[in-house]
Amino acid sequence: MNSHRVISRRIQLFVLVSIFSIALVYPRTRIDTKLEGESDCEAILENVFKAHDLKVRYETAQYIYQSKGFTKNDPLLNSFFEQIKGFPYFEKQQDSTLDLKSGEWVKVEFMSNEEVSRYFEQLNYTPGEAYEDYKAFLQDLRLEKETYLPCIDAELAKGEASEYAKKEIFYSFKPPLSSQLPPRITRLDFLKLFKEFVLNTPNGVIPDSLRAYAFLHCGCKIPPFYSLSPTRSGE
Repeated sequence: MNSHRVISRRIQLFVLVSIFSIALVYPRTRIDTKLEGESDCEAILENVFKAHDLKVRYETAQYIYQSKGFTKNDPLLNSFFEQIKGFPYFEKQQDSTLDLKSGEWVKVEFMSNEEVSRYFEQLNYTPGEAYEDYKAFLQDLRLEKETYLPCIDAELAKGEASEYAKKEIFYSFKPPLSSQLPPRITRLDFLKLFKEFVLNTPNGVIPDSLRAYAFLHCGCKIPPFYSLSPTRSGE
C-alpha cells in the first residue's frame, strides 16, 4: 500500500514540475531582464511569466530539501536538476509502472543518504539561492515598472478578448508543493496579480493562493498567513 502511495505521489509531483518547466535555464548570478531593444508588449508580457517560473523553482527547491527520502531515479529530482543545470542527473528510463498489472505489488527502492548527499553536491543550488534569484528578478522588473505597466494595462483593458484570458496557468503556492494538481487561473488573471502585488507594492511578491483568489474574486487584499506558508514571511 505504501509503495503505491509513494509512486502515485511521485508521479503527481513529476507531472506538476513538468507543467511548470522553465523554458530557459536561468543563471545563478543576477538575472538580466533587459529585452535587448525589444519593445513589443508580447515579449514584455512573456518576461512577466518568467517570474512565475522562478517562484515555482523556489517552491520546488524547498520541497526537495525538506523531503524525507527519494526513490531511485526519482523523476522529480531529475526534472529539477535539468532545470538548474541544463542536463539530467539520472539517465532517463522508461516508466516501468506502465507495465504493471492491477493488483501487483511494486518494490520501491530509496536512495541512500550518501546518494542523496551526492545529488545535492552536484546540484549545488539551495532554496536560499533560488529565493535570491526569484527576489532579484522581481526587483529588476519593478525597476522597469514604467515599461511593464502600459503593456499590462493594455492587455487587461481587452478583458475576455485578450488571448491571455483563454490561456490557463497553474497556480498553487501553499505548503509545501501540494501532491494534488493545483487549481488554474488564466494568464490574464496572473497579469492582474502581478500588477497589484509586485509592480504596485514596494518589495511585493507573488501572493499565496488564498490571497490571490481573494483578490481575483472580490478585489480584497488580505494579509499573508505566515503560519500557513513554507516560504519566508509568507512569500
